Amino acid sequence: MDRLHFLLPTEVIAAPNCVLQTSMRWICGRKALIVTGKTGAKSAGALADVTKALEIHGVAFVQFDGVESNPSAEQIYSGATIAHDQECDFVIGVGGGSVLDAAKAIAWVVGSKIPREQFFARKPGGSDCVLPIVAIPLTCGTGSEVTPYSIITDHEVKTKVNISSVAFFPKFALLDARYVESLPLQVVCDTALDALSHAVEGAYSLKADTFSLAMSEEAIRKIVPELVRLAHGAYVNRGELLYASMVAGIVIAQTGTGLVHAMGYPLTYYRNVPHGRANGLLLAGYLAFMGRSCGPLTSRLLQVAGLESPETLLALVDALFDTLQCEREAPSEEELVRFAREPLRLDVVRRYRAMPSPNDVMDIYRMAF
Repeated sequence: MDRLHFLLPTEVIAAPNCVLQTSMRWICGRKALIVTGKTGAKSAGALADVTKALEIHGVAFVQFDGVESNPSAEQIYSGATIAHDQECDFVIGVGGGSVLDAAKAIAWVVGSKIPREQFFARKPGGSDCVLPIVAIPLTCGTGSEVTPYSIITDHEVKTKVNISSVAFFPKFALLDARYVESLPLQVVCDTALDALSHAVEGAYSLKADTFSLAMSEEAIRKIVPELVRLAHGAYVNRGELLYASMVAGIVIAQTGTGLVHAMGYPLTYYRNVPHGRANGLLLAGYLAFMGRSCGPLTSRLLQVAGLESPETLLALVDALFDTLQCEREAPSEEELVRFAREPLRLDVVRRYRAMPSPNDVMDIYRMAF
């Protein structure tokens, strides 16, 4: 048997109406902080289901709806103050990746009483207390419901920071495809591309093994046909994408992410490109780069995706953005040179099968635009 290391302490429940039907199982405290964005949880119907489940069982709750895209430490501490003052003993995240990541960070800050000045400097340790977390995803992309990662924007260093701990794995992940049926198609596209990047990057990780590679292939096999349908304006099975996102989340929970995410962060921070869209722009160039040193694996991933080459993937991404009228203004050459310096400083880039040079990074950026 090949070497294998797998950890997933999250209990995943995926079914229509699972929030209400399994509430006896996932309610894990006497008072909940419900973490959401401004409107998504309410419009999807998920917030009503959560509050109804809590009310049925006589569990008190308070809502924090102050999470925005790419959450900052300031948002985390706003939510943590409410949780502390209201004496909440578990956290329910209802939203996309930003909301779920924020819920994890809030649970850590409250449980371990982390001072604001130590938030980015202190790494969660084995002795840290994290409030129990229930994750209910409302997008088809991040997989945060099954990962130990919380990605928070640090405005001092002008990038995103990955704060991670085994204790950040949610106790429960509740997946109900009804909640993603009302997602705007641009969001479906962006988040599905994020999930695809998780599956692809995870396959190239030095931590990848037989199991994680099988999960990468399963996610790719599910995601790409739906993206093709989306590019042609056809019906998209969002339930399949929600499932594939979770599977790709399982992959990166074992392997982490790498160069695509590292290169996407500057596009998101400086150019406000949505995270998944930034990753999607970079994927073809990344496959072309990795194909030079990992030819058989790259060919295998492309075959699973039903794509002939990295250029075919690039054409698919272009078609998606044209169909959905997604903005993708090209950065200037000067900006790209500046962006290219940042990814190579991150340790995650060194955990993969090939280490890029600055010229390689520039080539990937240029292929994207």
